[in-house]
Amino acid sequence: MSGAGVGAVAGAGVGRAPLHVSAAAWATALGTGLDEVWEQLLAGRTGQGEAPSAEPLRNHRVAALPPGTAGDEGGDGDTVARHLAVATATGARTLAGAGLGPDDAGDVLVVIGTSLGPHADRPGPSLYDWVAEAARRLGSRREPVALSTACSSGSDAIAVAADLLTAGVAERCLVGAVDLLTPNKRRGHSRLRTMSRGEPRSFDRDRDGMLLGEAGGFLLLETAASAEARQAPCLGLLTGWGASNNALGPTEPDASGTAAARAVRAALDLAGRDPADVAVVSTHGTGTVLNDAAESAGLALLWPPAQAAPASAEGAGAGSGAAPEPGGGADPGSARGTAAGTAGGVETGAGGGAGTGSATAAGPRSVAGDLPGPAGDVAPSRADGAGPVSGAGPVAFATKGALGHSLGATGVVEAITVLLALRDRRVPPVPHLERVMDGFPLRLPVGRALGIGDGCGLSQTLGFGGFNTCLLLEPAPAGRRAEGGGR
Repeated sequence: MSGAGVGAVAGAGVGRAPLHVSAAAWATALGTGLDEVWEQLLAGRTGQGEAPSAEPLRNHRVAALPPGTAGDEGGDGDTVARHLAVATATGARTLAGAGLGPDDAGDVLVVIGTSLGPHADRPGPSLYDWVAEAARRLGSRREPVALSTACSSGSDAIAVAADLLTAGVAERCLVGAVDLLTPNKRRGHSRLRTMSRGEPRSFDRDRDGMLLGEAGGFLLLETAASAEARQAPCLGLLTGWGASNNALGPTEPDASGTAAARAVRAALDLAGRDPADVAVVSTHGTGTVLNDAAESAGLALLWPPAQAAPASAEGAGAGSGAAPEPGGGADPGSARGTAAGTAGGVETGAGGGAGTGSATAAGPRSVAGDLPGPAGDVAPSRADGAGPVSGAGPVAFATKGALGHSLGATGVVEAITVLLALRDRRVPPVPHLERVMDGFPLRLPVGRALGIGDGCGLSQTLGFGGFNTCLLLEPAPAGRRAEGGGR
């Protein structure tokens, strides 16, 4: 089977009032402030650092939470306590950003996702138990929702919260995800060979895997009626969500991209949008050979190469067959994955910015065109004089090379990056990207932040178990931009 049916989505579709994102907060390898982390991403910095292990891992680098992060008790701390503390601290900052005090949280429904959370290394308490305790500490008097759908857990948590709000089960949801490193998570991905031996380089011809990371992220999602009644701040709108499943196996991606594209189409349909309305796509972008190829194929089904950016000085050519490996990993020098499409779009520039502390700069490795300018400059000229490198398709970006692959938390973290990209109309460079893989259909920022045009944004996650989820986000209405909630 090449893809299962789209998951049912509650709501009336077109004409349904959008859901408001009143606030967001995260804890990442680059820090906790929304703007603090976003500016570092735009500057090309990464949060990777050494994390020694007695295990013979493929790579000892990770993107761990910095010392002093609320809830971070160090790598040897109790894993349940760490997950609980990060969830509580990050959720509390989200409530405060939305203008909700401790006395206002009683009727807020808490929805939290994770992959295996602390349970990859120790039995009990159950996933629900620590989520319920987090909800209690956050002041909610309602029974929470806990879910786990591998690397789509965070995105699915948002989709479930949206279903519950649309169905009238709640007016406000505090929705998030937390996933922190444990020895078994590192051991497992090393043995699956999804872990890079070097630097993670999403959509690069020479990609060979990802590096793990830690993160927690939360949104305060509420109905339009609730947000308007209390004049809540607004970071953006959630107008569409969709899901599908590959039904292929525990780790194998759908090489055709059909199932992933089906999830995107479901989100677009619910929002009453077309692919042409999309300005930016946050990709799953793990950097594994097979997963990036499958994701590229799915994007090419939605934005056929004839509609995408013409080839630049990098990124044209034919792909070659890929030798399958569990989970999509590959050793350097192994056969490379092939994706549907023809020319890979690339926009490049110089300069990343030097990192501070544990952050490092991901500067440019090549310059194939003129430097992209400020946010409004979306069609720089090519160095060879052959005209603009812009096209009808959106700009794609990927942040796992900077923040690590935080497994179940990645969907919420990346949804926040889309909201910030829509707010500022620009996206960060893809870390360590040198030569765009053959067949990638959309433009990618290389070496420097790139401006985006008008339109909406998509956040896509592709998880183990065949879980594909897509969220469609819109910028905040004029005059409703978040202050405390979005800065």
